[in-house]
Order: sequence, then C-alpha cells, then structure tokens
Amino acid sequence: MKDESLEYYRQRARAECEAAFNASCPEARHAHAEMAQAYDRLAQIAELERRGELPPGKVVTMTDALRERDDAECGGHAPKPVEPTR
Repeated sequence: MKDESLEYYRQRARAECEAAFNASCPEARHAHAEMAQAYDRLAQIAELERRGELPPGKVVTMTDALRERDDAECGGHAPKPVEPTR
C-alpha cells in the first residue's frame, strides 16, 4: 500500500468527522459518521499492510472466503451459478 493512499484515507476520515460535526440533521450526521469509520478502517488496514503485518489483499480474501462457505452463518447466501439449458 502506498503512503499516499494511507494519507488519503486519513484525510478523508478527518473530513468526514468534521462533516458529521457540522451536519444539520441527524441523518446526515449518521451518514458522515459511518463514512468516517469506514475511512478509518481503511487507514488501519493500509497501515497494517504498509508495516507488513497484514499481507496485501488478505482482508478481501478472508471476506470472499466467508461468503463462499455454505456452512458459515453469514455465508452461503450468494446465488448459485445457473447452468445453461439446452
């Protein structure tokens, strides 16, 4: 992960926090707060990847694996591929 991406995520998290603070209605505050949390998580992942504590792409791989498992509590819900009929 490039340092520019890490810094971008940090800047976006700060901007979203500020937007949440300045929002004029509860819905906007909630939406901006969620975006700030998402950017913060991306920054945390990018920092772990940069330090070599998390292999690049590992988080995506884990999520995809959970979705594909039939016995997982949250997995197995993806539609099965439809075989073409002749």
